[in-house]
Amino acid sequence: MCGIFGIISNKPSLRGDLATLTRFAQQRGRDSSGLMFLRGKNYMVHKADYGISRLLTETRPYDTPVVMGHSRLITNGLGDNQPVVRDGLCVLHNGIVVNHSEIWDTLSKTREMEIDTEVIPAIAAEYLENSGDVEGVAEAVMSRCKGVVACALAVPSLGKLCLF
Repeated sequence: MCGIFGIISNKPSLRGDLATLTRFAQQRGRDSSGLMFLRGKNYMVHKADYGISRLLTETRPYDTPVVMGHSRLITNGLGDNQPVVRDGLCVLHNGIVVNHSEIWDTLSKTREMEIDTEVIPAIAAEYLENSGDVEGVAEAVMSRCKGVVACALAVPSLGKLCLF
């Protein structure tokens, strides 16, 4: 079980709201954590092998209009953490992709991590390279993944965020 959360606003994130979301997400998992936030024109990604409350205190992403976070209970893959960044995409995922090994056999992308979540941005990147249509990304991922997939997929190059 994991917790994913985020704030996207015209104003910089409110510290209290972010602290509340973090506290609730941490109830879903304390093994590791990750944050992605906008700092200036760049997305910053921070990962840790400890709880999200501590990571929030260390990174202090309070002056940004975009913050997404992940609090993880390790269920599959011990060597990696989220957010998963590959091919210019960033994914925060709650769930488990039980057929990730089989999916890798069908992709032109090469697996680089142990975590099952990595297959989500790989599918999305391959789909975007072939179609260029961000609106079909969720269907491309969901039609191939078995198990539980609830995620936020950021496509910074297009200024898009897909939630599914």
